[in-house]
Amino acid sequence: MDDSLGFVQRSIRPRFGLAFTLALSVLPACGTSSTEVAAPEAAEPARPKDAAQIAQNAIGGRVSALVHVDRVRRHPSASKFLEIGPIRELLAGSSFDPLRDVERVFVTGPSAADQRALVFAEHNVEPERIPLIVKEMVEKSEPRGEVLSAGPEWRVHVSKEGRGGVVAFLPSQSRDARGYVVIVPEDLVAAIDAFENTGGLPGPTGEEAAKFFAEEPSATLRARGAPRIPPGVKTLAGDIFVRPDGGVIVDAVGQSSAESAPQDAEDLTKSIDDATSVGIGIIRIRAFKPVVFKPSGDRIVTHHVLSPSEVDTILSVAASFVR
Repeated sequence: MDDSLGFVQRSIRPRFGLAFTLALSVLPACGTSSTEVAAPEAAEPARPKDAAQIAQNAIGGRVSALVHVDRVRRHPSASKFLEIGPIRELLAGSSFDPLRDVERVFVTGPSAADQRALVFAEHNVEPERIPLIVKEMVEKSEPRGEVLSAGPEWRVHVSKEGRGGVVAFLPSQSRDARGYVVIVPEDLVAAIDAFENTGGLPGPTGEEAAKFFAEEPSATLRARGAPRIPPGVKTLAGDIFVRPDGGVIVDAVGQSSAESAPQDAEDLTKSIDDATSVGIGIIRIRAFKPVVFKPSGDRIVTHHVLSPSEVDTILSVAASFVR
């Protein structure tokens, strides 16, 4: 869990710089004698997998999630894992299917309650399919969309449910994907240029299917009906693992302090229970088993196993918050 938390903090915290030097070294091949062999052209250095950092810097993202869709798509509740507002709304009506066509997706925004988010995904769509997808998006947009630039770097403005944004299809700079799709709010269209040289998203560090991270979660995860996070918890991060039986395991860590961790763990446990259960007289009806956080030094931690039915319930509730 320590390595996983470290990965999340390294890969999506906005304070890390984006300065990367890319060089292509070519050894001279002219002026050689008949006995000399021209040196081969040096391979281009691997592009940094910094798309998550770029996305978070662009929108001021403090709540983020990275989903390895190839590990999720066979899960019984897979479709609900991708009930992400910008994807569902702006790609609706096109033949682009996030569950089938996306390999990895990163979503970030200022807070859970904010209507702004930036999405970066690695996709496996053949280049010849993209013009048709763009055409479908334009026609299904309400009002009709507009192609801002044609391929190979497509950008199209679309609107759904009163919300507008720009969807861009970019050539991949990584061996792991055929291309990238970027979804940004209308006012951040210039931010798409920042992804030109990225190598995409980092791969999994273990068996996890997804990672999540929130800074100052007492503020950034505040939303109607959501559990209250104690202000002593400065960051909240976790890994999600899918089980063959359709269940899910969640390992989460909250950064607190040695002094406040015991109380923060108790308060968060109670807050989650209050938000996910209903008291009727002396009986309490719960949507799922209580999530128990425990203090561990200056952190609070939980290891929670969810049944398939509990997963379905949680994702349905989460989707309603996104909408």
